Amino acid sequence: PDNHYLHASLDGRLTYKISGRRGTVHYLGFGTQIGHYGQGRGMPPTGYVEASELQIDETGEFELIISAQDPRAAEPDANWLPMTEETGTLIVRQTFLDRTKENPAELEIEVIDEAPPREFLSAEKLDDGLKQASTLVAGASLLFAKWANDWKKHANELPLFDVEKSNQAGGDPNIRYYHSYWALKPDEALVIRARIPRCEHWNFQLNNYWLESLDYRYHRIHINKADAQLDDDSHVTIIVAHRDPGHPNWIETTGHQEGTMSFRWVSAEEHPAPEPQVVPWNQLSEYVN
Repeated sequence: PDNHYLHASLDGRLTYKISGRRGTVHYLGFGTQIGHYGQGRGMPPTGYVEASELQIDETGEFELIISAQDPRAAEPDANWLPMTEETGTLIVRQTFLDRTKENPAELEIEVIDEAPPREFLSAEKLDDGLKQASTLVAGASLLFAKWANDWKKHANELPLFDVEKSNQAGGDPNIRYYHSYWALKPDEALVIRARIPRCEHWNFQLNNYWLESLDYRYHRIHINKADAQLDDDSHVTIIVAHRDPGHPNWIETTGHQEGTMSFRWVSAEEHPAPEPQVVPWNQLSEYVN
């Protein structure tokens, strides 16, 4: 709900330039990764840069070079996103505090050196492309189902998701993810307490079994750094419940009895684990008042 993703396929032998306007979105990050979706080999990172590290002019415009060779020897002030010859994917992450008030970045990408001649489409290439597409469709559903089933072993808890596994799956290296499964009876609520470190951003969201966020258009199924009401300067309490408990940080289950959930620290100085606890409905008063 807080994120807008952009994606491009790259050839690690070439040099690219991203140009555009920064916009007002809270967090903007660019990452290159090995391989492509659908290849089934994982997608470890080969480079990452945040907008806060870029040279951006007073109008908000900037250029970013993507290449295996560092261009700053010839242009010391150049913005550079590293990659390797094995790089195949660019992922741009834009994270909002408030989507209704922030403008996303406006970006274009182009090859700026001479591209190799394009190969003719062959039956073999078409066959390989169709196989990769089907592998992505089947592989994504199988991966998310496996994760959801694994997380059932620690349902209603929020342990740190393995950082290496996250990076291999294309995750942001500056984010620490706390993934799990949730399941609540009609007379239960999940109370999550967390100590908030110094960080660029944090958020919590409620998902279905397939790791898809619940419907944030009409229901409050996520909360973040901007709209959470804090207990004090550095602590927050979030309540996941089937009906309104009268707490300002209520997260709606939208008719679901179970699913998955995610808590994120973005560019945090430390990573305190959120502390969830299942609480009977008739005992929620101590958390609401």
